[in-house]
Amino acid sequence: MSLLRSLLLENIGLKLVALLLALMVYLNVFTERPATMVVDFPIEFTDMPDSLALSGPALGAVQAELRGTGKQFIRLWLTEPRFKISLAGLGPGSHRRTIRVEDLPLITSDRITVQRLVSPESIDLEVERKTARLVPLAPRVVGTPPPGMAWSGTVLVDPPATRVRGPARAVAMLDSVRLEPVAIHGGRDSIRVEAKAIVPDHCSIDPATATVIVPLTHQR
Repeated sequence: MSLLRSLLLENIGLKLVALLLALMVYLNVFTERPATMVVDFPIEFTDMPDSLALSGPALGAVQAELRGTGKQFIRLWLTEPRFKISLAGLGPGSHRRTIRVEDLPLITSDRITVQRLVSPESIDLEVERKTARLVPLAPRVVGTPPPGMAWSGTVLVDPPATRVRGPARAVAMLDSVRLEPVAIHGGRDSIRVEAKAIVPDHCSIDPATATVIVPLTHQR
């Protein structure tokens, strides 16, 4: 047993360095291998006039099948490039933007090649005039009070409303802006929390949080 321990622990520093060097050589060889992967490029809109806003479903990402080495893909993931779409010069109405290979945010020096565009082939955009109005905040309470505590159903919100700014039709249709749920199952006294508002698509809100107070009382 002492012989085995001696073999393992003798010159432990040199052995760890050798192991680390071997691992680095392996990773270097492994990451130089060519590979093909489908990569997502999140869509980012730029140059939108402040008086206009996008409407409709939120758009996700452009997908492309790329070929390169492991090192090249690691650099790509670390930089997280976005597929930028300029909205300069667009007015209210429907617009279609065709997706082209040359528009992908790839750096020539990275030597990553595009095998094909996966999706989408084009992006449909709806541009509207921007408007703003005050919209009530809607608190949500989940759970039930613990034994010995009671809740009358009263919920206090401060401030009671938030200013929503976004596409005119979407803003006009809002009857409220929901807040994140407040749990009361562990409360031993009135609960007071700062809850975030759930922002509607293509909109901004101010303020983005509200104080929610759920009064709990002791049962006799």
